[in-house]
Amino acid sequence: MKLKEIMFAWNPNSDEVKVGPWPDKKNWSKGYTMTGGACYSKVAKFTKEQCKFYLYLEGMHLIIRDKVNPIAVHNAFYEIDEYRDGLAHDMPKPFKI
Repeated sequence: MKLKEIMFAWNPNSDEVKVGPWPDKKNWSKGYTMTGGACYSKVAKFTKEQCKFYLYLEGMHLIIRDKVNPIAVHNAFYEIDEYRDGLAHDMPKPFKI
């Protein structure tokens, strides 16, 4: 999935983070308090490199500021093409928490 086509949602102080389609026509994000991704209009204007930077920066916000489990963030973001494209080839794929 491409960043410009998705939204990610999470709950602080948890391992609850999910990636889903944007716009959220099926209301999949209803159980989450925070969102990021294509639900912000600025994302539509990003280059591929800016998309990567945005995802890694947002990932750090989830982990450090919002205390979301780092493995949960990695597992969810792994669904996003630009996130995977920026990872080292030996980065583990999603795994159980």
